[in-house]
Amino acid sequence: MMHELLLAESTYRQMEVESKLFPNIRYVTINDAGEIKRDGDDVEETDLSIDMARLDLSLFMTGQVKLIIRLIEQADSFKFVQTSAAGLDSPLFQTIASKTDVFCSSDAQSASIAEFVVASVLNRWHRFDVRRERQLAHQWRENVFKQMLGSQWLIVGFGNIGQTLARQVKGFGAEVTGVKRDLTPHEYANQLVSLDEVNQHVPLADVVVLSCPLNDQTSQLVSANFLSRMKPDAVLANIGRGLLVDEDALVAALDDGKLDYAIMDVFQKEPLSDDSVFWGHDRVQMTPHSSHMGSRTGELFDALFAHNLSQFLLGKPVRNLVVPGSF
Repeated sequence: MMHELLLAESTYRQMEVESKLFPNIRYVTINDAGEIKRDGDDVEETDLSIDMARLDLSLFMTGQVKLIIRLIEQADSFKFVQTSAAGLDSPLFQTIASKTDVFCSSDAQSASIAEFVVASVLNRWHRFDVRRERQLAHQWRENVFKQMLGSQWLIVGFGNIGQTLARQVKGFGAEVTGVKRDLTPHEYANQLVSLDEVNQHVPLADVVVLSCPLNDQTSQLVSANFLSRMKPDAVLANIGRGLLVDEDALVAALDDGKLDYAIMDVFQKEPLSDDSVFWGHDRVQMTPHSSHMGSRTGELFDALFAHNLSQFLLGKPVRNLVVPGSF
């Protein structure tokens, strides 16, 4: 069976050698100018029979979002779709999943996001900013720091990212409570609890990490009530979605000393407005939705895509298959 795979022209050029390994696939590409080509030749939209797609940043960075969405909506059905996204709250993904036989999310960013969280927490606990100030002031002063050893981590959303993070912090000797639908014991969690139980565990956590999907149950999960339960020296890290957190309540809680610090990589409105309090708040680490930007993330996604495409064509199981009920 011949397939047509939609992807960015830049990606096709990079994988031109690999593409020859799949002779039963024709490659439909889009570039920054909005030109559509099939195997390098111009083609009319009406002649396309797209039934596969690689939905990654390179494709959407072409700036041809309306064209991409139109081609997706025009397709009757898809056999295989691989996205580079971990979060699936976009309505576009729901549309695609509803008419796709095999729809896969990505875990390529898990390692970089987990490393980002660990580095950010260590930066706060070790107070490298204070160390630097003392160095520049030629002050020979000891710097007592909070250790990861024995710390309690509450990871809300124990999927690919949460599990990778748990493996890393347990290497430092931390204790992990994971929040997950499936409560089958996991090697990287000391215990697993349901979302309904999360408020009982917030007061015990030194670090609360939000790595869960955004849905009706998790929207505004971190409310004033949630924040009031946190330890005054606890850290909140949001690398999920901005709407998981009531931002006004968070600022108020930080100002009132309800928690020590917030690591914020995602926000309700992005880009962050110039007048946002988060830019200058001394107890907030703000980054522009970039915790996934590790030096090896792209390489890992390329490998995931090649693996899953090959597995699909061979009729074998794929990684990160999105199942009904994930949205």
